[in-house]
Amino acid sequence: MRVVIGLAFILAAAVGLAGREVSAAAPSFDCAKAGNWVEKQICGNDELAALDAWFAPLYGQVAQRLTGKELDDLKAERKAWLKQRNDCKAEADGAACLEKRYREFTGALELKFADLIGSSPAAQFAKEQWAPCGAKCMEQLLEADEAKLADAEAKAGEAAAQRDQSDPNAHLGDRLAESNVAWRVYRNTECKRRQQAGADYSACLVILTRTRVRELQ
Repeated sequence: MRVVIGLAFILAAAVGLAGREVSAAAPSFDCAKAGNWVEKQICGNDELAALDAWFAPLYGQVAQRLTGKELDDLKAERKAWLKQRNDCKAEADGAACLEKRYREFTGALELKFADLIGSSPAAQFAKEQWAPCGAKCMEQLLEADEAKLADAEAKAGEAAAQRDQSDPNAHLGDRLAESNVAWRVYRNTECKRRQQAGADYSACLVILTRTRVRELQ
């Protein structure tokens, strides 16, 4: 599965619930400090910047759910992937190579994340308890959880802003905002994928939204 987040208008559509427009995503690092070929390529390409912005929080979300050998294996995969990504410098079309590398690993991470979330207690609860919940019930749950998400995002943004005051070059607030955008793209796309497999779309939105709220707290 691929989540395309490279174009600003796609990002804006994906966060329609927020009622605001967004710009093209910034990468997970400070472009003012870009020092190697890969970083310079990413900073000069909106598509690559958006892919990097999504890759960083996605990898973190997967890693924090793994322990022991599974976590060690993931770190080894990332190390091997970084080498493959950096080797794109030798390719005739380095940017295309970088995009391919990002999409390959991101796709694998998305599937792994979906499996981890799918086996979570929240998912089991949905299967067992939400089946009788009708359309009006789910609408009410979504409305309540969207409000909780907005509150969690606001509080996390305030904390990031305070840290930015002590380090103006950190830009944590901007990165958090981009992470929020990328996550909403993931949530909406992943729930559509699950819907095609027979899952309830609204229940999926609630599950992932509640998971995100816990991550932001």
